[in-house]
Amino acid sequence: MFNLAQLYHPITANPSQTNEYLPCKALQPYIRCFWGSGSESMITEVSTQHDPREIIIPDTCMDIIWEVDKSTGRASTFFSGINDAPFEIPYEAEQEKSYFGIRFHFWAVHYFADDHLRAVLNAHVEVEQYFSTFHKDLGKHLTETSSMMERIVAAEAYLLRRLEGHRRTNDSMMNAVHAIINSKGLVSAVELQVSSGLSSRQLERLFHEYIGVTPKQTADLVRFQNVWQELYHPSPQSKTMLDIVYAYRYSHQSHFNNNFKKYAGRTPLEALKVARIR
Repeated sequence: MFNLAQLYHPITANPSQTNEYLPCKALQPYIRCFWGSGSESMITEVSTQHDPREIIIPDTCMDIIWEVDKSTGRASTFFSGINDAPFEIPYEAEQEKSYFGIRFHFWAVHYFADDHLRAVLNAHVEVEQYFSTFHKDLGKHLTETSSMMERIVAAEAYLLRRLEGHRRTNDSMMNAVHAIINSKGLVSAVELQVSSGLSSRQLERLFHEYIGVTPKQTADLVRFQNVWQELYHPSPQSKTMLDIVYAYRYSHQSHFNNNFKKYAGRTPLEALKVARIR
């Protein structure tokens, strides 16, 4: 499989406040990162800021989230599907629980899941709904670990085993995904049909089955992520805000601001201010 991750690197609303760990080379085309809840000192520092909430923006990824209640030691595991809207969680939740996450690139979940992904949009469900043997094959090992590195080693072994027996992907659909990533989401329906050799109806069906959203929704989310990366990681050659408006084919500044707020929950300037405060 061509490593699409070399072309696309989605980020969260506050990249500097995330504890992310890259997977081994064999898993990098599929897994965006492993992540954890971080040290107690960092959580305390962040939670004392004026805003007691953390906003989660659409990053086009999907996650397996293993969480442990610090007071009882009880573990729960969930699968979080692809999101097309922001939502908030209180920082208090991070103080009460510790986490370990496996973050999948949106195009790769179907390599590991048991079944189709037609219902994953904004889903937050028990992990067994898509990974029926998770607790047997990995959950018990996570419970026995005491460090992030041990959890990553166990998770990588589990994922590599599942990858060996994965169901076949659809090469034509993956060509369309490549076209979306390569164009930064600026691709037309006709261009996707040409790149994949499939009709719009066939593409819709395959995207729903393998990703959970339509080709247009996928492209819109990828465009948003590329815009957010350009804003958050400015370079000496960075575009001005107006340049971004035109480069990403927004009709005007107001259209850009409204579309960004739809996914980020804030205007571009508000999102940058919050991210850099923390």
